[in-house]
Amino acid sequence: MAADEAHPTVTEMDYPAHERNYSGFINLFKWGTVGAAIIAAIVLYIIAN
Repeated sequence: MAADEAHPTVTEMDYPAHERNYSGFINLFKWGTVGAAIIAAIVLYIIAN
């Protein structure tokens, strides 16, 4: 039977741990908000006229 080996820990892996940052999400949220505001302004303009 195969030997049961534990999974390697973070220190034993040969690549660095992923650094968690939210810059992509913040950027998407910011530009999504800007886009939604522009679309809402266009829709309100169309409805008003």
